[in-house]
Amino acid sequence: MDKADHFHHCKYFVLRKKRYCKMTVKLGEDYCGEHQKVDIKISGVPEDKVRIVCPLDKKHTCYAHKLEKHLKICNARAKATQPYLSEGINCGLNGMDVDDDGLDSYRLLSTFSVADIKETILKVNKIFDTIVSNVLSEKILSNNVVEEVIAKPEHGNKAKKHLIQNSSILGLLEEYNLIKPNTCYIEFGAGRGQLSFWIAQAVNPEDTSSVLLIERASPKHKKDNKLARNSDSIKRIRADISDIVLNKLDNVDKSDNVVGVTKHLCGVATDLALRCLGNAAQNKVAGGVFTFCCHHRPTLLDKTLEFDNFTN
Repeated sequence: MDKADHFHHCKYFVLRKKRYCKMTVKLGEDYCGEHQKVDIKISGVPEDKVRIVCPLDKKHTCYAHKLEKHLKICNARAKATQPYLSEGINCGLNGMDVDDDGLDSYRLLSTFSVADIKETILKVNKIFDTIVSNVLSEKILSNNVVEEVIAKPEHGNKAKKHLIQNSSILGLLEEYNLIKPNTCYIEFGAGRGQLSFWIAQAVNPEDTSSVLLIERASPKHKKDNKLARNSDSIKRIRADISDIVLNKLDNVDKSDNVVGVTKHLCGVATDLALRCLGNAAQNKVAGGVFTFCCHHRPTLLDKTLEFDNFTN
């Protein structure tokens, strides 16, 4: 029997994509759940199959008889304010008087003259040669826990690449004596939480340390889910780094030390994470290992860092 005899696709024509919806439908139905007709008088469908436009977000629909349940779980619902969130607390110009309109203003690269661009490149190269290049050095370390996994033959090159990076980050934590008892390890921009997973594996389970993952998205296949089943010391927070107040988090409050880590933290988030860590109680911040990624879309508001908190 042909596959088409088993599965039927939605008959709704998506005008924007100039094709029919590719979602499969239940036996005897013509439309998928999202594209079922919403007017019972026109469609003539039973009441338990009538769909209405969600009152919180007109971009999607829900079953009319399940509206009350849907409103409780809809992604467009108002989120409860958490005590550890304060909008934009890790942004700001620290008292500098800057016109708000100037913060978001920008010019296309094509509007600058070639001479201006070349002059800027020369300035950047000069700063790098005189300040940055003298303090940079390559250091690739390893951690025994991760190295045992890397040695297994079933891992491909892509998997090994990330394992080697995680192993080196853990090696740096060990070298700088940042693996210590009763420490809260905070991974900024945690993604799927692979780095946090290996930190939890490397830490002595009896030293009452905890792992805190901060990520504004909700990726699938989170690695920390495997840890959370067996431990109460693993916590994930879905929020923007710019809004986090570390001192109001239980994991931080109960710990003697705080260590920040990142792996390929993109954009200006690295600067926000540094300020977030700098705004925490300084008697607890033991240090951090930050591995950078791209720095696209920076603004003066986010890039103005207060480094006084890191002098110790």
